[in-house]
Amino acid sequence: MLKNKKIVFIIILIILALTLGACSGRRVAATGWSGITVEDQTVYFSYGPQTYAVNLDNGSLLWAYPTEPINGLNFYAAPVLADGGTQLIVGSYKNEIFSLNPKSGIKNWSYTVKSDNNTTVRFIASPLATEERIYAPASDNSLYALDLNGSLEWSFETADPLWASPVYSENCDCVYQVSMDHHLYALDPDSGSLRWQSEDLGGPMVNPPALSDTGLIILSTFNNEVVALGEENHQVEWKFQTSNWAWASPLIDGDQVYVSDISGTFYALDLATGDVLWQVEPGGGIFSTPLVEDDLIYFATDASSLVVLSREGVIQRNQPIEGKLYASPVAADGKLLLAPSESDYYLLALNESGVQIWGYPPPK
Repeated sequence: MLKNKKIVFIIILIILALTLGACSGRRVAATGWSGITVEDQTVYFSYGPQTYAVNLDNGSLLWAYPTEPINGLNFYAAPVLADGGTQLIVGSYKNEIFSLNPKSGIKNWSYTVKSDNNTTVRFIASPLATEERIYAPASDNSLYALDLNGSLEWSFETADPLWASPVYSENCDCVYQVSMDHHLYALDPDSGSLRWQSEDLGGPMVNPPALSDTGLIILSTFNNEVVALGEENHQVEWKFQTSNWAWASPLIDGDQVYVSDISGTFYALDLATGDVLWQVEPGGGIFSTPLVEDDLIYFATDASSLVVLSREGVIQRNQPIEGKLYASPVAADGKLLLAPSESDYYLLALNESGVQIWGYPPPK
């Protein structure tokens, strides 16, 4: 009961924060946080009332959509490229999915969810884009499958909201979707029919699972657990107890998997058994998937810090960053990209030593 009350409280905070942010016109995002997508020399991200494309080299603005903010329209999930890179798909916090031209930001099409009870449908997570279609999870408990022209092909409903992106698995030729209703669903990608679903895993899941080459599905849950399911037998292979909610997606790195919790503990587990190999507590809650780059592990915290570890779990750097870090760091072209919240910058680019190269928006 206490966990359910906490979840409801978080949802209320998000809705309230976004409402206040839209009314005030300030540049501070209260609870929603942006994700980052990089293609060639362009960085795409969504933050509040607009989706942006900026130059990776110097952080200059290429375009923003819409060109002027629209009252009540907000974006936070990372945009994704689709249709061979000719479309940029963006989900909004107001019932709509947009397809934009990645080079110009001009709208190609939009799809609007028709709500039966006039409630606002929020696309909190990034969609999944494949060669055939776009899969968009929504806060109205439904996964929507659209063709590349924005027409609805099918939808699949769970018992609670969908905050996590779906994942496609070649092993089963299926789409995995986790839900806040405690279940993982395996769906036929063409029809949306249910192939199978997991047992009740004890808590909501708000980020996508990681899939191993050995046939494991690794999931983080609000039951203070990380759970490994077998893709073939659909059974629990192992569980690992965390000290608090496991929010972020796991990251598989060879024969180990990195997981974390919102109390700020970062763990390395044996992929096959779930046994803990090492753990660190550098301070600050962890809400996003880590990054492995050049034999180092990077992860962000809500204590305004970027933590850099060796693969043996030795802290190399615990770097203060202006703003809280809820989104995953991204590496591109020798730069480390961060999307802080509650900061003067929506986006930061650091060099390998952690020195800021540029920030967007630039100081006025």
